[in-house]
Amino acid sequence: MVSVRRSFAALSPERQGIIAVLAAALLWSSGGLFIKAVSLDALGVTMWRSLLAGAALACFTRTRPPNPLRASRLEWALAVSYALMLVFFVSATKLTTAANAIFLQYTAPLYVLVLSPVFLAERPSRLDLLCVAIAFGGMGLFFVGKLETDDLGGNLCALTSGAAFAAFLTLLRAPGCTPATRPRSMILGNGLLVAALAAVNLGRGVTAPFTPGPGDIAGLVVLGVFQIGLAYAFFGFGIHRIAALEASLIGMLEPVLNPVWVFAFLGETPGWWAVAGGAVIIAAVTVRTVAAERGRRLPAPADEPLIVHSEA
Repeated sequence: MVSVRRSFAALSPERQGIIAVLAAALLWSSGGLFIKAVSLDALGVTMWRSLLAGAALACFTRTRPPNPLRASRLEWALAVSYALMLVFFVSATKLTTAANAIFLQYTAPLYVLVLSPVFLAERPSRLDLLCVAIAFGGMGLFFVGKLETDDLGGNLCALTSGAAFAAFLTLLRAPGCTPATRPRSMILGNGLLVAALAAVNLGRGVTAPFTPGPGDIAGLVVLGVFQIGLAYAFFGFGIHRIAALEASLIGMLEPVLNPVWVFAFLGETPGWWAVAGGAVIIAAVTVRTVAAERGRRLPAPADEPLIVHSEA
């Protein structure tokens, strides 16, 4: 372990950043596999995952959990949008294929282009509007062909998760959002989910859907501590050492690998229309990302503990 640390420390800051963001993307991509592997229902998975994720985020970012009564309106808005993003993404992954869930949620950066003129006074370019139109065309492909009831419900949950994440991204760019606001809001959002879902689960009067068995505990630990907590710590470290464009493109490994892991270990095969739609969405996001970052300078390192990526 010491030799690994020394070897890593000897690398240039840029290479350290690439490795850190790559590690984050690999951890994020495991979400679909472990959500499906855990036997609990969506509400049970989300409750336990959020409990572990909130503790892990507080530890990894050295952030004290905020007092809900003293949290600002912006922190609450961020927390609520983050919570909705998580619960709808887990629901989507449980109801439909992992490919449908991650590809449809990955339209969030394009929704931001629609919200930015309203809330951030940022006018979209013609390329922005073209990318949004192409992405929505890709979204339509997910609803072509035979759809079971669960698939339709899962697709709608994924779209809702993407919209919630777009709201979260937009709020992160608000003038009053400081580096300390981001981890505080995510910890608050995880706490909100735990409190709300614990009440809902207990109110259902059936304990099985949210009581993890021995085989579920490892999956929940991976989801909370590693897939969210450690991944965001890696990303926060790496994003200040490489260009934003490079980080965004490396992060696109998540929607590509997410359904691959589920297929490899659980045998779930996405439909061809979903694969085509996902390819269209990723192409639109890639073009928009490259265009937006072209010509920008490499950001200087800063003491910011946490940066949010494009998934739950």
